[in-house]
Amino acid sequence: MREYIAAIVMIIFTSVCFWGMNLFGFANNQHDILWTIGAALALLIILLINVYIYFAICQETPWVWQKDKSEEQE
Repeated sequence: MREYIAAIVMIIFTSVCFWGMNLFGFANNQHDILWTIGAALALLIILLINVYIYFAICQETPWVWQKDKSEEQE
């Protein structure tokens, strides 16, 4: 269940970031190299924050299937 909550929060965060980037003018300056590098860095930071959000919300639940799988083998 935590995975769904994390996905919703990540989608909301990403949507707000993309809206902010469009509001700031990244879409209007796509042929300028400095704006392009700035957009690439912004997307990388957004991706890293999304990963952090996922692990902050899910905590240990993504690793439960690994524990169950190792217990079955023993």
